[in-house]
Amino acid sequence: MQKKHVFLIAWGVLLGIVVICYWPGMYGGFVFDDDVNIIQNRNLRIKNGDGLEFLAAAVSGQAGPLGRPVALLTFALNYYWAGDFIPFQFKLVNLFIHLLNTVLVGCFAQTIIRVLGEGTERRNQQHLAWASLIVAALWGLHPLNLTAVLYVVQRMTSLCTLFGMAGLVIYSSYRSATYAQVQLKRPLCWGAICVVLVVCCLLLSALSKESGVLFMPLLLWTEWCLFRFRYNNQAIKVVRWHLSTVVMWMVGLAVAYVAIFKLPSMVSPAAYANRDFTLLERGLTQARVLIFYLRMLVFPANSQLSLYHDDFELSQSLLSPPSTIFAFAILIFITLVAWHQRNRFGVLLYGWGWFLISHALESTIFSLELVYEHRNYFAIIGPLLVLPLLVKRIDLQKYGRIVVISLIFYLCLLGFVTHVRSLQWSNPVEWAALEAENRPASARANYELGRVYVILMNSSGDPNFAKLADEAFMQSAKNDSTSMLPLMARVQLAYMLGNMPEDDLISLMKNGFRNERYKNVNTSVLSSLVSCQVNEVCNLPDGDTLEILQAAFDNPLTPHSERGEILKLIAQYRINRMRDLPGGTNSIKKAIDINDTVASRIMYAQALAMSGRFDLALDELNKAAMMDSHLEYRANILNERSNILAKMEKP
Repeated sequence: MQKKHVFLIAWGVLLGIVVICYWPGMYGGFVFDDDVNIIQNRNLRIKNGDGLEFLAAAVSGQAGPLGRPVALLTFALNYYWAGDFIPFQFKLVNLFIHLLNTVLVGCFAQTIIRVLGEGTERRNQQHLAWASLIVAALWGLHPLNLTAVLYVVQRMTSLCTLFGMAGLVIYSSYRSATYAQVQLKRPLCWGAICVVLVVCCLLLSALSKESGVLFMPLLLWTEWCLFRFRYNNQAIKVVRWHLSTVVMWMVGLAVAYVAIFKLPSMVSPAAYANRDFTLLERGLTQARVLIFYLRMLVFPANSQLSLYHDDFELSQSLLSPPSTIFAFAILIFITLVAWHQRNRFGVLLYGWGWFLISHALESTIFSLELVYEHRNYFAIIGPLLVLPLLVKRIDLQKYGRIVVISLIFYLCLLGFVTHVRSLQWSNPVEWAALEAENRPASARANYELGRVYVILMNSSGDPNFAKLADEAFMQSAKNDSTSMLPLMARVQLAYMLGNMPEDDLISLMKNGFRNERYKNVNTSVLSSLVSCQVNEVCNLPDGDTLEILQAAFDNPLTPHSERGEILKLIAQYRINRMRDLPGGTNSIKKAIDINDTVASRIMYAQALAMSGRFDLALDELNKAAMMDSHLEYRANILNERSNILAKMEKP
């Protein structure tokens, strides 16, 4: 059998093993932010399959400044093909994307190792093919990547990586054939094609998730470390200046522009208003977070890998906890060693720089959540590239067997941990229980466990699950005394059991909404309260409900935009629960004054129509249509207009 066929079979075996490792997790459910980003997004529910529906779905995103339209479009297609939100169908697409990424990582590794290892002999080419396969296997089987596959909404991350790596594969392939010696016919023509394809890939990457913008600096880092801005072994010049100098100036100007005009608002106190940490605390903590990622990269422990890391200890200073200063020392030490060895072992600097660049947005000073494993999805590619060239420096004739056995053992370890985690994710009950057991101090893990127990209580009718759910919610509230989620869950649970919630519980909610930092999830909690009351599942006195809503509105820490959303909830409650149409309409008008949105105009039109002022209602719908530049609310506006015209035709 030809060695090429053996190599292709090896690739097939690898991809098959990856599928086997992940397959049990395909039967798990939606978790955490899947609900708000996918299931609750009505625009993803494509019915007719026309272009305007898909356009509305693509622009319906609220996450990130770009809206992530490419990822949302794939979710809409998933729903359209499956006819419903079926987790298996969504996760199957995620797994397919992961397999494609595994192949791309292998292709990219082959180019990088060839350039850095300078292997051109036939024997070296064979070693090169197997070295790239090893890198792909390490990456494809690594348990750090699991949440990017089984946590459905993180298709945003895997799609971002798919397009970004495709762009880098195209670019590095072209440059490897031109930087030292031109090996292509019509190189300029191929270069133009390369530029077009790379630009398209990088745009699609950024439109899948904002971290896709990092593939541009990763491309420049690859050029600087590998190809040195050379073409046919000569420095590339723009007029009289070296291209490397021009690029450095352009990068410097771009960094200066961001630092002067964009960065201040991104790191201002207002940007951290909804967070439980300050800019300084986040910056200090991220050093320990990066060390945690590196530790999990080398020694992945199932007990420490989790979807929830909200219990990660904050760093108050360099010495609190003491591990903070050691984390900075380790990061600086690795950087200095990599720089010192840049000429002798350049891949170390390249891999380490890749890792740091990949974490530049999500693991630095920006007001994002502290820890998520999927942030390493393309970050760990760089460090993994170091291994094959490190092995090359070992005397394989003497230690070859030890090296092979060690690699096989490590790959088996990665596959085993990934498979075990996948099995855990296949059963929502066992997964929630294990997450809470491994992370007892996590408010989110305990809240999720309580939510699962409520589902079991409703499906089985067993009251013992109610007790377990309440205990989990109490533990969640204990872990995070500022969170309103477990308090609201306990209120709903009490009414589901036919009981009245404790007075202290209602007082805690009032005080929490009035005085605590307003978290991003608080508006959803208030919406749940209003829905529970309107649907007559809950039966709080109207005065208590309005007091809770008003407390959230009056809280000086509540963001301006959220005040408008709270006023709309007050309006919804007054109209649908208290039958106070004038009071509700007045609340909507106040909401529009605070934050004029398309949704607010539609809601105002509905209220006007309910009071018989149809002409004014149509005027509001016309204003909403003019504001709806992305056609996100087109179907809602058309439906409301049709309803109003039908009412106007009645005698």
